[in-house]
Amino acid sequence: MSDLALLFVGAVLLVNGLVFLERVDGKAAIPVNLLTGGLLLFSALLQILEVDPTSPDYAATAFGAAGLSVFGFTYLTVGGNSLFGGSGTALGWFCVWAAGIAAVLAMVNFTLTGNVNMAWLWSAWSILFTAFFIALTSQAVYLTKAAGVLAILQSVSTATIPALLRISGAWESTSVLLIAIVQIAVVATYIAAAMYWRRAPADTMA
Repeated sequence: MSDLALLFVGAVLLVNGLVFLERVDGKAAIPVNLLTGGLLLFSALLQILEVDPTSPDYAATAFGAAGLSVFGFTYLTVGGNSLFGGSGTALGWFCVWAAGIAAVLAMVNFTLTGNVNMAWLWSAWSILFTAFFIALTSQAVYLTKAAGVLAILQSVSTATIPALLRISGAWESTSVLLIAIVQIAVVATYIAAAMYWRRAPADTMA
């Protein structure tokens, strides 16, 4: 995934997290989802067209383009769902598929490319898509809010900061252990948020 694409992934995760927390109206987030989704799909298309299918680098490039496409289609689906007033159930089932693809891409980065830093990010995104699936299909308020918290935290920890580190050239030297600890802490916060809002009185859920 390119540095610029990763940066925009962080921006949209932040906005969508705020939508889940009901701090931003879903319709107001339509433009940023559609524009970023289109940008990511266009970037994926360019990436795959620039590499010869017989090249040794083709597999790694194709997997990278697949990652861009997963987020691109997700954001386009979110934008379309809000635009047409969908219930979110179909989007939830799309997210469980995306969670599976993210898990595959995590394994690819752990094994094929040896990019352990990105492997941890894809592992985190697999959990994020799973959280979206659970929230959208169950339609439980406490799970929706917890997913919003997870999206906001991951917008910073898996996208914005890594993108800036990659642009500055410091990403490759970033400690894998640090990345792992941060992502585990983020998931723990998501679980704690879900437990808190599940027990909270109804009048505190707003």
